[in-house]
Amino acid sequence: MKRTLAPTLGRMTPTRISGPITWLAVFLAVAQVLAPVVPFSGFGASPNESTTDLLITPAGYTFSIWSLIYLLSIVFAVAVVWKGSTGTDDPRRLLIDLEVAFAGAAVWILVSAAEWTWVTPLVLTVMTVALLDAARIAARPADGAAPRWLTAVTRILVGVYAAWATAAVFQNWAAAIGADLADPRSLGWQLAVLLACAVVGLAVTAVVGSVLVAYPLTLIWAFVGIIVNAQGETTAVVGVAVGTTVALIVTTAAITVLRRRAGTPASAEAR
Repeated sequence: MKRTLAPTLGRMTPTRISGPITWLAVFLAVAQVLAPVVPFSGFGASPNESTTDLLITPAGYTFSIWSLIYLLSIVFAVAVVWKGSTGTDDPRRLLIDLEVAFAGAAVWILVSAAEWTWVTPLVLTVMTVALLDAARIAARPADGAAPRWLTAVTRILVGVYAAWATAAVFQNWAAAIGADLADPRSLGWQLAVLLACAVVGLAVTAVVGSVLVAYPLTLIWAFVGIIVNAQGETTAVVGVAVGTTVALIVTTAAITVLRRRAGTPASAEAR
C-alpha cells in the first residue's frame, strides 16, 4: 500500500520548543525592559540613542517605538512558553536570534553607561545580524500548526525590531565616528552613513518586505523622524530621507504586486 505524502508537502511540522530556552526568552525580554532604569545608566536610555549630536539623528519622538518593541517582546516570549512555537518553520533558530537581540539591548545599556564609545556599535551590529537572520526566517512559510495570531505577533516583532536595529546600528557607528574621528557637524561623511543605511534597508525590504510589512513601515518611521529633525538645517539630509521614504513605499508595493501576479507566496521568496 502506497503512502501519500501530498498532505505534508510544503508543510513540514517544525520541532516544538520547550524547556530552559523558552524561559530564557522571557527572562531576557524582561531584562531588556528593566535595563534602562538601572540607576547608574540613567533613566530612559535606549539602544540606539546617539550620544553625539548628529545631523542625521531622528527626532526624539521616534524613540518611543521602544515601548512597542518591549511590549511585543514580552508577549512573544510568553506565547513561546505557552505554545512551544514561534509560528515559523525554524522556531529554535529564530528564538535564539531574538534572545541575542534581547540580551544585546540590555548589554548596550551597560556599555553605554561605561562610555565605551566603540563597543556600543559593536553590540548593535551583533543585534542587527541576529535580527536580520530572524527576519529571513520569519518571512518564510509559517508553521501551519501554530495559531495565526502567534505568527502575526512574531512577524510584527521581528519586522519592527530588525528595522529599528538597521537604523540604530548606522546611528551608533556615526555617533562613535563623530565622537572620536570626524566633525559631528560635517555633512559629507554623515550623508554617506545615511545612504548606506538606506541601501541596506531597501535591500532587506526587497527580500522580506512583502511579508514583514512592519520592516519598511518602521524604517519609514525612522526616516520621517530624520526629516523632522533635519528640516531647516540641511536640505541634503532631508532630500536623502525623503527619497528613501518614497523608495521604501514603492519597493514594498512593487514586490507585493509582482509576487501576487506571479502567483508565488511572498514568504517563499525569503528562503
